[in-house]
Amino acid sequence: MHKINLFFWIIIISFSLIQLVCSQETDSLTGNNIVEQLDRAYNQFDYQRSAELLNAAFNSLDQLSVNDRVEVYKYAAFIAFQNRNNTLTSNHFWNLLELDPNYVLDPVTTSPKLLTLFQKTKIEFLEDMNRRFEVIQGERNERDIAWRAFIFPGWEQWHRGYQTKGSILVGAGLFSVGGLVYSSIMASQKKNDYLDSKNPEEIAILYDEYNTHYQRQFYFAYAFITLWAISQVDLALWSQPRLSLKASFLSPSFKEIYPAATIKIQR
Repeated sequence: MHKINLFFWIIIISFSLIQLVCSQETDSLTGNNIVEQLDRAYNQFDYQRSAELLNAAFNSLDQLSVNDRVEVYKYAAFIAFQNRNNTLTSNHFWNLLELDPNYVLDPVTTSPKLLTLFQKTKIEFLEDMNRRFEVIQGERNERDIAWRAFIFPGWEQWHRGYQTKGSILVGAGLFSVGGLVYSSIMASQKKNDYLDSKNPEEIAILYDEYNTHYQRQFYFAYAFITLWAISQVDLALWSQPRLSLKASFLSPSFKEIYPAATIKIQR
């Protein structure tokens, strides 16, 4: 009877130890060092262990940082390439570039064939990114009404990032409006003085002053209208909304194979 109880407790203790070891291994795989373990296993040519770590990393991908996810996709691409699955390799590279479009592989430690596939995937990715941003730009331009341009010349230029041009137009517009208001006020005062005057010599002088301010109203108004028209033409032709996204993606040693690329997207 004692032997049976002893055997029973040995089984329970052994089962508990197995659970504890499995739990510790799982915690280790899902911890912050999973990428370090994956890197170490791959560089030690332990591809079976690398595959196990890779599966664990994908199961906890949402819990990893962006940099760690980039590394996970990189090793996933490497392993897929070793298995001669170029399509899966390109897919993993694509997911990597979604996280970091400027990512580059080390040309010293990476095989030329893998580098070529990566560069090809990156070119396709950046071209697709350019198309996507062009679609977004078109949709934005359709719904984005530049209401600032209709209110005051130069305001929309300033809003789009053309500060120098916007400042000049806004300053000139304020000067025109200020001159118009001042001339209107002075014309009204001089008109009253002219109508109230009884001295013939003074009447002629006051009339000339009134007429001068009266005419200036139109000059300032014409100037403001001209500035407004110039602002509209400038917005249509030269001061388009802009957003620059630059992604140079080739190391110097590969510039002769693939031209460096820069994507500029307008917003």
